[in-house]
Parts: sequence; structure tokens; C-alpha cells
Amino acid sequence: MGYRYRSMKPDELKGFTMEVVFDSTGCDLTLFAGDIWHCHKFRISFEELSEWRTSGKYPGAIGWLRSEFVRQVLGRAADAGSMPHSGPREWMKSEDQGRYKPNPLLIFLSKWSVSGEAY
Repeated sequence: MGYRYRSMKPDELKGFTMEVVFDSTGCDLTLFAGDIWHCHKFRISFEELSEWRTSGKYPGAIGWLRSEFVRQVLGRAADAGSMPHSGPREWMKSEDQGRYKPNPLLIFLSKWSVSGEAY
């Protein structure tokens, strides 16, 4: 299979999920592509997050980022858990996996002015 999928530990199998880590200037957003070794990473400033929110594009993803900000930065896990789109977030549907179907969220982030890298 090439990438040792069968021998991967459960914590290494990410699926098509998002992870975010906030700091004082913005966040690092990672879109995992099926496993922990294949992903797209984006650095997004707070100004860019605000622009994204006002654009109205991908409200589910930006809502999830907002709930994670409340959880990580403000330290209010109970409030974050009751917000819309809280919890684990998939950025691609599992039925699109392996079809090489372009994902709109990935295209939006790649064409937008945020920095990104694919691994």
C-alpha cells in the first residue's frame, strides 16, 4: 500500500479532519488528507480570519475555528462545546476520498492570500 496504512496507530489516522493552533497573531490550520503524513498547512492571521468570516464562505469551517478559539485562547471549553460547529471537523466528505475531486475549501484557502504548504 505504500504508506503503511495497515500498521498505523489510531492517533496517526486523521481522516479528512482539521486541526488548529492559535497564537498571538493568528492560527496554524492543518487539513489532514487521509493520514497524519499527508496534509495542507495554512498560516492565517486574525485579520484574514475576520475577512473570511465576513465573506460568508464556508461558514461551517469558520464556525469551527471560532469555537476552537473560545476553547483554546479564552479557555472556556463549556462555552465552546455549546457553540455551533464545535467538536471534530471534517473538511472533506469520505465519499470523495480517492476520487481526486477538487475540494472547494482547499481551493478557497489555496487561492486566497494565506500562506500554505502541502506535505
